Amino acid sequence: MLDTEARNLLDLMDKAAQDGRPLLHTLPYKVGRQAVDKLSEDSEAPPADVGEVADGAFAGPGGEMPFRRYRPLGASAGLLPTLIYYHGGGFVIGNLETHDSTCRRLANQSRCQVIAIDYRLSPEHPFPAPIDDGVTAFRHIRDNAAAFGADTTRIAVGGDSAGGAIAAVVCQICRDAGETTPAFQMLIYPATDSSKPSRSRREFAEGYFLTRDLIDWFWKAYVPAGIDSADPRLSPLLARDFSNLPPAFVLTAGYDPLRDEGRAYADRLIDAGVKTTYVNYPGTIHGFFSLTRFLSQGLRANDEAAAVLAAHFGT
Repeated sequence: MLDTEARNLLDLMDKAAQDGRPLLHTLPYKVGRQAVDKLSEDSEAPPADVGEVADGAFAGPGGEMPFRRYRPLGASAGLLPTLIYYHGGGFVIGNLETHDSTCRRLANQSRCQVIAIDYRLSPEHPFPAPIDDGVTAFRHIRDNAAAFGADTTRIAVGGDSAGGAIAAVVCQICRDAGETTPAFQMLIYPATDSSKPSRSRREFAEGYFLTRDLIDWFWKAYVPAGIDSADPRLSPLLARDFSNLPPAFVLTAGYDPLRDEGRAYADRLIDAGVKTTYVNYPGTIHGFFSLTRFLSQGLRANDEAAAVLAAHFGT
């Protein structure tokens, strides 16, 4: 059953649409991005104080790639275990501000450093640009760990939705290249199979925030015509081999169109012998991990993800 907070939030969204607020999928991409990014910022819980926040940038495939680094409260001097975080938003929306509060909470609760990545977005930079940026960010931080205050042996990747997909693909690409992979992957309702609609994509296509129309709006911006949706960079669930991937935390939401593909990804990791923690929050919707001003389950999920990361890194 949908929990009361999620139902109330969906009712608010329905009322706004009835009062004339345009639906995101009806807007031009630049207009929709500006409107939703501000709403996303306002939908996070008030940002917590952390030990240190530093913005910077490094060279990426398309130019300077901005990042924001968070050190947790009470962190000792020296190198820290680090989570590289890729925000969600369908590869079209989102930035360093939309997930600022979430990254702060993850840092404090895990006692790990978090480095948020501002990768390129579609339609200006379609597939595979966001994936290329995600891989470049991990490699750059891994290969220059000391400059980022990171313990080179304890660097994780993670993200929500599109960001979770990027994190999963980063792990696969680095493994396939025979190079050092992330030490851990945190996949929050990741998009893992765009080749066919799952049961949850069909069941929750309307009325639960992430609609079929919105998914199609994201997809048209992100994927150029003629690209095979079974490409593992678009559908990492379809990778042939899941062995030797990093330990994982995979989280899904009960009323999320992406629920079943997230669960299927966790199952494939488990079947391949990868140490994996899977959790489903049954009463809530896609986006709840960062809709923390309205959905207290999001705060609990933040803390659970952070606790699993802390346990893995021994912090």
